[in-house]
Amino acid sequence: MSGKNIGNMFYIPRMSMPPSESPWPFKLIRRQFPIIVSYAMTINKSQGQSLDNVGLYLPTHVFSHGQLYVTISRITTKSGLKILIHDKQNAPCSTTTNVVYKEVFQALC
Repeated sequence: MSGKNIGNMFYIPRMSMPPSESPWPFKLIRRQFPIIVSYAMTINKSQGQSLDNVGLYLPTHVFSHGQLYVTISRITTKSGLKILIHDKQNAPCSTTTNVVYKEVFQALC
């Protein structure tokens, strides 16, 4: 766990998963933890890769030139992109700002 939950212990109960139909004369019940394997990476690490599914969490505006484009262009299909944006009060938002610092570009001239 990360954030405010660092160091806390959590109880994850196992679930019994019997098959709905079985060709065998006995009942097979599988007990497993309800956990899905997932991976996370930074925007910079994703550069140059093609991904089927991308979940983008933007708690603040994207501040580095081109990072929003890099992230969105990693997916292979539009349906594979999910973006979570919220404001300071944790209310959902539908837009973000791609912040560009003009001072950086003026220093190049």
